[in-house]
Amino acid sequence: MKIRYILVDDDLKTIQFVKTKIDRIAADYELEHIASYTSSKKAYEEVKPDSFDVLLVDFQMPVYNGIQLAEKIAASKKIIFLTSTTGKQAEIINNLEITGYLSKPFELEEFEKILQKKVIGKINTSSFLQNDTYLSIPIGTNKDIGISPEQVFYISKARNRNSEQPKKNCVHIYGKNDVIIHKDVRLTIAKFSELLAPYKFEKISQNTIINMSHIKERDNRNIELYHTQETFEVTEKEKSSFIQKLASFFSPKNH
Repeated sequence: MKIRYILVDDDLKTIQFVKTKIDRIAADYELEHIASYTSSKKAYEEVKPDSFDVLLVDFQMPVYNGIQLAEKIAASKKIIFLTSTTGKQAEIINNLEITGYLSKPFELEEFEKILQKKVIGKINTSSFLQNDTYLSIPIGTNKDIGISPEQVFYISKARNRNSEQPKKNCVHIYGKNDVIIHKDVRLTIAKFSELLAPYKFEKISQNTIINMSHIKERDNRNIELYHTQETFEVTEKEKSSFIQKLASFFSPKNH
């Protein structure tokens, strides 16, 4: 099982140093770097609770210090503090269930010990169920798949930028960073569009539906989603309906 981690430190050099060291053991421990932030405020605004498993965070930062940020975005996650002082240990331990803390400069061996003793096998993989809807979708007569709509960014039967394409009459379900959550699901785009319409999904072509909650920008018929590299185009057939629903979705009454 992959261990997804986020780095937050107001010093870019520290982030680069830590990530470079972690990269050395990433394959051994199935570590996946999700994002790095030099701004605690930006991390608070952009990080979604179900996008990561471990938060590595600087203890002293402007806007939100490490404790404040961890309380806001990582209350149910594994938290490892990066700190150049040990004077605040009691405060750290008393405020949150801390997985560990590492002194600067970052020592890879100490990080490995924390992974082995307190992270591997102890990640709460079902934590997203506490804050998100979970759907069981029947695929044929003898098979179901489970999805969390919030974690799904788009569903498509088209070839992606990596030249991957679902099997005939199947779709891929994609999450953040274009990761395939479910591969070769034998269900039509039209059926998914019907099932997921209550969760703000909208069909933009015969090949693709997108999660409107993740829309970053629309330019005429071109759509960008947060945290994806794929580009999307609304077909002429779907344009009118899509724009109407987009306007309704982003109207003040929906926020």
